[in-house]
Amino acid sequence: MSYRQEQNDLRRPTSGPKDPPEAASLDPLGPVGARGSAGGRTFWILFSVGWLAYIGIVATQATIGRKPLGPPLASALGPICLAVVLAWRRRDLLRPESTLLRNIAVYLGLGLTYATSSAVLSAVLFDLSVPPGDTSFIDDPVGLAKYLFFVYLILYAVLLGFLMWTESISRVRESYAIVAREAVLRARAEAKALRAQFNPHFVYNTLHSLMMLVREEPKAAEKAIEDVAALIRYASQLERQGQDTVLLRQEIEIAERYLALETLRLSDRLAVVWEVAPGLEGYRVPSFSLQTLLENAIKHGISPRPEGGTVRIRIALEQGHLAMSVEDDGMGADPGDVLEAEGKGLSLLARRLTSLCGPSATLTWCTAPGQGFSVLVRIPLTLTAQGKSGPSTAGPESNVRSPNGGERLP
Repeated sequence: MSYRQEQNDLRRPTSGPKDPPEAASLDPLGPVGARGSAGGRTFWILFSVGWLAYIGIVATQATIGRKPLGPPLASALGPICLAVVLAWRRRDLLRPESTLLRNIAVYLGLGLTYATSSAVLSAVLFDLSVPPGDTSFIDDPVGLAKYLFFVYLILYAVLLGFLMWTESISRVRESYAIVAREAVLRARAEAKALRAQFNPHFVYNTLHSLMMLVREEPKAAEKAIEDVAALIRYASQLERQGQDTVLLRQEIEIAERYLALETLRLSDRLAVVWEVAPGLEGYRVPSFSLQTLLENAIKHGISPRPEGGTVRIRIALEQGHLAMSVEDDGMGADPGDVLEAEGKGLSLLARRLTSLCGPSATLTWCTAPGQGFSVLVRIPLTLTAQGKSGPSTAGPESNVRSPNGGERLP
C-alpha cells in the first residue's frame, strides 16, 4: 500500500480558526503575497513616489535648460522599467541567509548590469524621441550612454538601499506573524491533546475500567492511575513552559501511557507492535505528534471494529529524515472524508510541522474503506539534530516498553 501525499490539502486552512488579527496586520508594507511582500500596497506607493520624484528632477533640468521634455522623459523609462523588475523579484535577489561574499558578488553584478542596460536603453529612447532637425541636444549617443551609466549606478545604489530596507522590515514582521501563528497552533494542539485524553467518553470508559481493576487487580489500577497522572502532568508542563518540541524518548513514553489506558478499554482487541530503530531517543520531535497519530488509528480504525486490530509504530532514519509511521488494519476511511476533516488531528499536525520544521517536513497518508489507515511523518534530520540533547544515556530497550505485551522489535 503506497503512501498518498496530501500535506498541501491537509494544511489548507478552511474551517479552522484564522490567524490572529495581530499576525495579519504586523507588516506595514502590506500583506505577504506569492512573491514575499511584493504585493504590499504601501511598498509600491513608496516605490512610485520615489520614481515620480526622479521624473520631476529630470523635467526640472530640461525646463531650466529650455529644452523639450520629450527626450529626457523618454530616457527615464529605461531605468524605471528595469527597477520594476528588480522590485518584483527582490525576494529572490535579497537573501540574508546567503554568505556575505555571495551577496556582494550578486549586488555588484546586478549594479553593473542595471546601469549598463539602463544607460543603453535610455540612450536609444532618447535618440529616437529627439524631433528631426532639433539641434538643442548634443547628437552623441555614446557619450550620453557613458554619462547615464554613472548616473544610473548611483540610482541603483539608492534603489538597492530602499529594497533592502523595506525587505528587512517585511521579514521582521513576517517572523512576528510566524511566531504568532505557531503560538496559536501550539495552544490548539495542547488543548486538543487534553480533550482527547479527557473527553467524556474517554473518561467514562477509563473510570469504569479502573473501578473493575480496583476490585480485581489493585496493582494494575494503581499503574493506570499513574498513567493518567502522567498524561496530565506532561500536557500541563508543555503548556506552562511553551515547549514546541520534546525528546523522542518522552514522546514514546507518553504514547505508551496513552496506549496502556486504551488497552484497559479495548483489552485484547488492541495489539501494538513497536519497530523503533536504536539510538533515536535523543532526537526532538513536535510535541503530541506520535500521540496524535495513535489517537487517529485507535479512535477511527480499531475502536469501531468489533474484532479490534493491530497498530504498528515504526520510527527510523530515512534519507536524511526522522520518519515516524503509524499503521492500523482497522476500518480505513474514504480519502474524500479525510480531506474534508479540516481542523482535526492530522490536519492540525500537518500545519504544525510546516510551522516548526518548514516545508521539507511532510505528513502523508494512505487509506481506503476496509483497508486500514497509514500515516507517515517525515522531519528533516538537520532540524531534529539541532535539537538533540546528545545521545540517550539509556539503551533503546530500557525506557521503551510495549503495552499489552506488544512485540518490541529492534
